[in-house]
Amino acid sequence: MSEIEPQDLPAGRSAKGKVLVWRHTPLFAEDPVSAWQGVLEARGLRETDAYFSPRLADLPDPFLMVDMEKAATRIAAAIQHAEKIHIFGDFDADGVNGTAILLEALSAAGATVSYSIPHRADQGHGIGVQPVRMAVDDGAKLGLSVDTGTTCFDACDEAKKIGFDLIVSDHHLPDSTLPNAFALLNPARESCGFADRKLCGTGVAFFLLMAVWKKLAEQQLRPGFDLRLLLDRVAVATIADVMDLVGVNRVLVYHGLQKLNRDPSIGMKALMKIAKVKKAVTAETIGFYLAPRINAAGRLQHGEAAMRMLSTGDADEAAMLAAELDATNKERRKVEVEVLKQAELKLGDSDILAVYDDSWHAGVVGLVAGRLARKHGRPAAVGFVTPDGVVRVSLRGMPGFHIGKLLNACSEHLEGFGGHAGAGGGGIKPGQWHAFTKTFAACIENQSIDVSDHLRLEVDGILGLGCMHIALADRLARFEPIGRGNSACAWLIEGVHIADRRDLKGGVVRLKLTDGSRWIDGIVFGAGAISDDIQPGLTVSIIGQLQKDDYRGGAAVQFVIEDVISTAVDN
Repeated sequence: MSEIEPQDLPAGRSAKGKVLVWRHTPLFAEDPVSAWQGVLEARGLRETDAYFSPRLADLPDPFLMVDMEKAATRIAAAIQHAEKIHIFGDFDADGVNGTAILLEALSAAGATVSYSIPHRADQGHGIGVQPVRMAVDDGAKLGLSVDTGTTCFDACDEAKKIGFDLIVSDHHLPDSTLPNAFALLNPARESCGFADRKLCGTGVAFFLLMAVWKKLAEQQLRPGFDLRLLLDRVAVATIADVMDLVGVNRVLVYHGLQKLNRDPSIGMKALMKIAKVKKAVTAETIGFYLAPRINAAGRLQHGEAAMRMLSTGDADEAAMLAAELDATNKERRKVEVEVLKQAELKLGDSDILAVYDDSWHAGVVGLVAGRLARKHGRPAAVGFVTPDGVVRVSLRGMPGFHIGKLLNACSEHLEGFGGHAGAGGGGIKPGQWHAFTKTFAACIENQSIDVSDHLRLEVDGILGLGCMHIALADRLARFEPIGRGNSACAWLIEGVHIADRRDLKGGVVRLKLTDGSRWIDGIVFGAGAISDDIQPGLTVSIIGQLQKDDYRGGAAVQFVIEDVISTAVDN
């Protein structure tokens, strides 16, 4: 990336204090055709590329994942011999979606399946020794984890000791020592690297099912169940866990979004209704409306409610559970806001964003850590205290930082920890809090050497108002699914006059903008940080995305404003 030359910038500075940088080569466009062609060239794409029409047929062979042959063979045998299978899930959106797709598919294949999901506050992440024993006592012959297990050494050792085959399917960064599992399916392990190590836990589970289906097909026992029916939940889990939407994930999410928009599963349909999702579902819709409600169950109560909603075949039950999740999510918001206030007070002006309190709810500390990380531009660790007095922290970071590696570097102070690039957590060993915070700060300092300035805002090009056309908006929408690793096109529009402003509910602001001869509609979601800079009468340069205006429909477009640069005030 290169910083925009001073003569290319309007006078003044970003309202959010951002430094504009070119995402690729400088692009200036006055019409939709040149804008679109410029973006394609800058991103090294052609309209005919598979990028714009991802195919499930292009997914990699699941048997390329280390230990997949062993795992799929064992599960296929369990199905054939009517052995009971127990799924060890996790309580977040990734874990419950993964548990749901395994339960639905394996049951459809004729397996007898049970599952368990830990309670966040009482049990924490991971597989415990006691749940393994309980599964065996309940008659299970085979165990299968999803989104957990890579650092569950005691549980794997216990399973081996009592003759219980435990297959770990996970995506969290392994420690230097691997668990003594029957098989370990984890793209993040050093010897693997499947799908560029970018799958979430549900993604790993989906490839496992693909492999099992192939194994059964070899014996003329392929189930009639179509695995494509699971892709809506694979997409939601991938976005909820903030995975990079490139490569394999782009294929999975692209087709998962089609499923959500065309024929969602019963549980997803109920959730979309309660969340009042009325327009086409995008990755953004999942991130803002669906994933928070799924996560709310495991945060404040128990993840099993979300798991039941995602796997039920009963529309009435799905509606009841979706309403329960919606109510829980509203309560979660209140608790989160209060804990954030308290955390900021306790931190004061400390440069180390590590804090805990014995009154804080286990279900919101990760969200608070995320808010602190975004505000300050560096990783944060926020903790709660378990009933037995252990401080458990949730970590969140910013682009460029790797939380899983940070946790590994702090491992001497931790127990029962795990994570991936964007998030993680674990327990602090007794008496080790201050030592942990010291190491935590040092590790952030080491990683920050390779992290670009978080106050940079990438820009694809500078547009004239002649580009504000439905033809360009439609083409830009082809970059969906948009998210981490696949950013939306960001544009700079210079020197527009704010002729009118309307403040709507929820911090939404609508603007009428003009360059003196042409007019466009602007919209700001969550205008608080830039509200003073978008008052009527001001002339500003705006940075954001060109999108279709679904509210007005037809050929209407709007410019979604992310930031502004004040250039002048009309007198």
